[in-house]
Amino acid sequence: MKVSVVMPVYNKALFLREAVESILVQTFRDFELICVDDKSTDNSLEVLRSFQDPRLRIIELPVNGGPGVAANAGLDAAQGEYVVRMDADDIAVPVRLALQVAFMVAHPELVASGGQLQLFGTEEEEWTFPLSSANCSAQLPFGVPVPQPASIMRSSVLRVNGLRYGPTWPRIGEDWLFWLQMAPHGPLANLPDVLVRYRRGPQNIAHGSDKVANFTWLQRQAFTMLGIPFAEEELDLTLMGSTIFKLTPTAARIKALRNWYDKLTTLNAELHFAPEAALKARVEQQWDKLFHYLPQYGLGTALAHMRLSRRWPLDRLLYTAKYRINSRLGRLPNG
Repeated sequence: MKVSVVMPVYNKALFLREAVESILVQTFRDFELICVDDKSTDNSLEVLRSFQDPRLRIIELPVNGGPGVAANAGLDAAQGEYVVRMDADDIAVPVRLALQVAFMVAHPELVASGGQLQLFGTEEEEWTFPLSSANCSAQLPFGVPVPQPASIMRSSVLRVNGLRYGPTWPRIGEDWLFWLQMAPHGPLANLPDVLVRYRRGPQNIAHGSDKVANFTWLQRQAFTMLGIPFAEEELDLTLMGSTIFKLTPTAARIKALRNWYDKLTTLNAELHFAPEAALKARVEQQWDKLFHYLPQYGLGTALAHMRLSRRWPLDRLLYTAKYRINSRLGRLPNG
């Protein structure tokens, strides 16, 4: 068998039929679909049992263990040369499996790959992910390099290296930890194509969670797994650079972040946790993206970013001025 599609299921009955059907109608036919019911309390199990397709296998867990535990049960049962991950509330495009298998065959050096996500539901936008293996490596210190719901992995790599989701990992961010665990065994990459329509709404596991607490823990794990030495202040600065504001941005903290980013690129030249050019580019991308969040924290904070960037673009000066005027008039947040 070529492909095992692993779909953890927990209380997704409203969307489950559409998700399953999007796999069963794939143009690529040599696959099995393993749906792992994580002790749902709705009628998800009944929805699964209503399908008569012999390619569908159902695993019923005796207790709710979370997405990582359910995924591990699917990985243990998978018989395919490749494992494809699929969420129970998403929709795969009809050529998803065909594109992904062809890509992995054409790139035997890859241990896993993914594609792009088209959001729908409460948000309508495309989430993009880095294409090259160098840029995926450079993304690892900051977040997920491959979208888990649109991923494909070589079963042999999982099996030989005993790669599974950790039993103590949190229910949010386990995908980042999994790629950090897998990356030492070979390169990752992504197709430029949209492979999955990713449903956004209150059913998402991260909805309503404490983002600051979650990402503080995850960022600490990421630096540790990559062998990057850091102080607690540098950890908090990294979160600020990712627009997760555990720290309130000030001119002094913006300067400290710039120093930390420069230190991070120097550390990479010594430790080689990512290709140097790719990491430098990714750091600058983080730095530039942060600017548009800063005017609400004061004129001095925004100006500090421009001064440290050694650039004074007219559009950014105008954006800052307009923001500060509108915040004084009560039209926009201030601090």
